[in-house]
Amino acid sequence: MAAGTGSDRALQDAVIRLLADAPFRAALRGDDRVHALDGIPPAHESALRATDPERVRRFAHFLARGYYHERIVHFYKYSRILARWTGMRPADVLRTADFDALLDTIVLGSRESACAVAELVEAAFAEAPTAPPYAADLLRYGSAQMITEAGPRVWSSSAPPPAVAPTTVAATSPDVLVLDFEWDLPPLFPALLAVQAATSAAPSAPTAIRRPTQLLFARSPRARVTVMRCTATLAALVAAMDGTRELHDIAIAADIPDRDIVEIASALAEAGAIHVA
Repeated sequence: MAAGTGSDRALQDAVIRLLADAPFRAALRGDDRVHALDGIPPAHESALRATDPERVRRFAHFLARGYYHERIVHFYKYSRILARWTGMRPADVLRTADFDALLDTIVLGSRESACAVAELVEAAFAEAPTAPPYAADLLRYGSAQMITEAGPRVWSSSAPPPAVAPTTVAATSPDVLVLDFEWDLPPLFPALLAVQAATSAAPSAPTAIRRPTQLLFARSPRARVTVMRCTATLAALVAAMDGTRELHDIAIAADIPDRDIVEIASALAEAGAIHVA
């Protein structure tokens, strides 16, 4: 490693944090010195303090809008159709005073900030009587994906996935979300995309089946979000994977073959729904 490389990388990381972490910026201004500057070398702290705080704030706000615009467009892709009947798209909340009020508290990529932005999106459509009856569920679906995706991730790794065997002990990931929906959303999605592609000004809203549906949202180490139906059997198996029992014992209790529990656990581990020892 060349001389100074490690220090330069640490300073680059501090600059990224300066732009992504609003509480960190507040600490540099002296508004909050309790914990936010822990681990920052004095020389780096001095360099960061020498920046123009107003220019940093404006650029950080610009980055935050772009960051959440990208996520809202991606994760609320089925909810964009609501603009046909409400005149509003989920990403429109990024131009509101409520979002502006979040900008000085946001930490890009954190689950807390994702939750705060998701609340704004859902609240913006709460009083939209012209929306289809399943609009609230559509928005909650998008919110769940954005929230699940947030948090630390592994950017690169050459390590092979852990092997799963009947003797494997597995535990449910704390990042998993299991949510109940009033409407059966998955069969509705192709119709929603078709309406979005339609050229008519005001097409009819696709019909959906009003049926209680439970979905499981999981995130892989590299932040790929997977959504799966949480059937009674799957819910019971995931609950049984509590970090204390081998898969073989869980298979016996569920009256299924070892090969099936291994296949299920492998898929859940790949999706990030469980961690295996």
